[in-house]
Amino acid sequence: MSRQPRWAISQPRMHWTLAGNLAEVLAALEGAAATGADGCVCTELALTGFHRRLPELLDAAALADARAQVRAACARLGIAAAIGMPTLGPGGAVLNSHVFIDACGDEVVRVHKTGLTPSEATFFTAGGSRGWTVLGESLCTSVLCREMLDVEALLPVLRAALPVDDARPRLIFWPGYIAESDAEQAVLCEAYRVGAARLALALRAWVLQSNWAESLNAPGRGGFGAGIVIAPDGEIVQMLPRDEAALAIVELDQARRISAA
Repeated sequence: MSRQPRWAISQPRMHWTLAGNLAEVLAALEGAAATGADGCVCTELALTGFHRRLPELLDAAALADARAQVRAACARLGIAAAIGMPTLGPGGAVLNSHVFIDACGDEVVRVHKTGLTPSEATFFTAGGSRGWTVLGESLCTSVLCREMLDVEALLPVLRAALPVDDARPRLIFWPGYIAESDAEQAVLCEAYRVGAARLALALRAWVLQSNWAESLNAPGRGGFGAGIVIAPDGEIVQMLPRDEAALAIVELDQARRISAA
């Protein structure tokens, strides 16, 4: 690739229905491709929405059809994607997954959320370990939402999984559903950002945060959105608008990775 890699970050509105959220994902892919982006990162459970009616949307056939539409769009547009969606496992298990799809429309890998909140653990099954996956021209992984508080556990795993002498750009996707809605949550969100900056600097990776623009479970609650981009030197270089749907384009300047080495 002669130019710097370019990725889009989706910050969508949330819908109660699978069809509504699928439309948001497809629109984000279209918009990203129109800018010449190589890939598009979508947020946690982007395909279904992250809301109290989620159990009603876990129809295997409907999810498979929605996933097929996303894969077909990636192939038609020639764009890679990382998209949040549930994985239905054996015995009724449901995993919160970030799914990587390449520019040919092939599913490459699923990263399952391991660090669940107590409420999430009543519904989701925790995932296992994770590594890096080549997506487009980059080495990629995902850290889902509050897992940015688990840096002590994640950092040695991700460092050990890095291929030796691989010069490709490193991307850490950070899909989530968080809000600085009050003083307590603002402190928590700052702790998330500190963890994300530490991962970026330690792994010389870009962190691309895709957050929901709103909550359906708590209508009128503010403080959502404001997704950030952290460069490999640990600096925040871009922030999306707060409480608004948005699609941001990020040019991954590899000189910043070299300066962070």
